[in-house]
Amino acid sequence: MYTANEFLKKIKPLVIADRHTNNIAASLTAAQALIESDKGNSGLTKKANNLFGMKGTYEGNYVQMYTKEYQLGHYVTVLAKFRKYHSWKESIDDHSSLFRRLDRYKNLRGQFDYKKACMYVQTDGYASSPTYAKTLIGTIEKYNLFLWDHDENPYRKPATYVKKGMQGNTVKWVQWQLACAGYNIAPDGIAGSKTDDAIRAFQKTHNCGPVDGIAGPKTIAELEKVVNE
Repeated sequence: MYTANEFLKKIKPLVIADRHTNNIAASLTAAQALIESDKGNSGLTKKANNLFGMKGTYEGNYVQMYTKEYQLGHYVTVLAKFRKYHSWKESIDDHSSLFRRLDRYKNLRGQFDYKKACMYVQTDGYASSPTYAKTLIGTIEKYNLFLWDHDENPYRKPATYVKKGMQGNTVKWVQWQLACAGYNIAPDGIAGSKTDDAIRAFQKTHNCGPVDGIAGPKTIAELEKVVNE
């Protein structure tokens, strides 16, 4: 049985490589896989290496299993045919090929804003659950999976400082660096209490100036140093 962290450690290089090849957000791919495969522990994943519940056949291979589908306001149980793969890598590539092939998913190609990607995949009709996007976003933020969508911080480095009450891309830069340093904080661009607390905790741990929640030059330099080590 995989834990969530064990599953994510195994899938991380696969979804990042897939991002480079197929231009689909690694965070989206990983979150979908974690949820739909029950951290790699589902019967379908064990029998068929099928991480996403992809139906139909793959190179003529499939398994049949019962599944629940959301229809007319409630869930019903149906017997369905699911694709069978040789490996997780094949499952991930086939999942991304669906997004590349079908025109209704074109808004996912090159979309690395994880919140937009999650909303799009729901409105595009990938899943029937009305809370699918919300669940994906929560999973991505819980495990900082948005860090897998870029090879380096994509936001603008602050010229001076970031403190509570500020908004924008420089706030996102600080939040991104904090997430890379191991703090559970998403880059929403709003320096609220959670960001203030994370900056203070970082300052205290790394002895980079007064513990005041203001990411000034010394704290910014230390964030770069810690993340680049």
